[in-house]
Amino acid sequence: MSRLHFLKSVTDTINTSFIFESGDSLLVLDGGFASEAPYMHEYLKKLGGHVNAWFITHFHDDHFECLLEMLSKYTDIIVDKIYCSFPSDEFIIRHEPKQDSIMSEEYLRRFREYSSKRGVEIVTVNAGETYCFDNKKVKVRVLRTPDESINANPINNSSVVYRFETDGKSILFLGDLGVEGGKQLLESVEPKFIKADYVQMAHHGQNGVDKECYEAIRPSYCLWPTPSWLWDNIGSGGYDTGIYNTLVTRGWLSAMHCVKRHYRMTDGTQIIDLCEK
Repeated sequence: MSRLHFLKSVTDTINTSFIFESGDSLLVLDGGFASEAPYMHEYLKKLGGHVNAWFITHFHDDHFECLLEMLSKYTDIIVDKIYCSFPSDEFIIRHEPKQDSIMSEEYLRRFREYSSKRGVEIVTVNAGETYCFDNKKVKVRVLRTPDESINANPINNSSVVYRFETDGKSILFLGDLGVEGGKQLLESVEPKFIKADYVQMAHHGQNGVDKECYEAIRPSYCLWPTPSWLWDNIGSGGYDTGIYNTLVTRGWLSAMHCVKRHYRMTDGTQIIDLCEK
């Protein structure tokens, strides 16, 4: 049996953090901010403390910082390999605002340093590759990797897209993929691999991929790494008075009449049995 642990945010902020459990295999996807690391540490300890693979969609702090903390401070957690693909340093410097660029370079420097000190192998993934776990019962397909020809929303659009497959179910992890990356995904990947039972909502459910992409995915279950204030677009005037497009995305999914359930980070940590009907 395979289970997906959809972790809460300890500070009610944006964050993407999943643990995938199948047999003796434990896989992590992103992890969130550094502030999430103590909770992640305790959670992994309860699951045995041995991570076979840690997958990263992209290096923004709300996806990447937790891993840096785990590598530097929590040495009792064993991590065999880290799977990722990042754009070049030149691309980052060219497209990130100066302060963000400095921070991004520092993240990547620390990542290389910490993983080297811990002896953790970094696997640079490529689109079209498939990795197997739990005696080949679990497949992780890499559907796309950074494309430096995309200059709009560049770092979010550098998100790696992973498709987890097990027990006849599929989960599509989109990271913070934007409209341009979503269009590229539709153009470059066979429709049968884009269609998925579960989808992690891109960019926390707003300003991510467009309606056409979700229509191609046609999910039965949506995974929202979305705090309460973002779910309802809370602004100074209350419900849907903020600056975000979360309710627009919710409207797209409602009109598709295919979603059986929305799993929301704001409801706390949830354990999802992937054999569910």
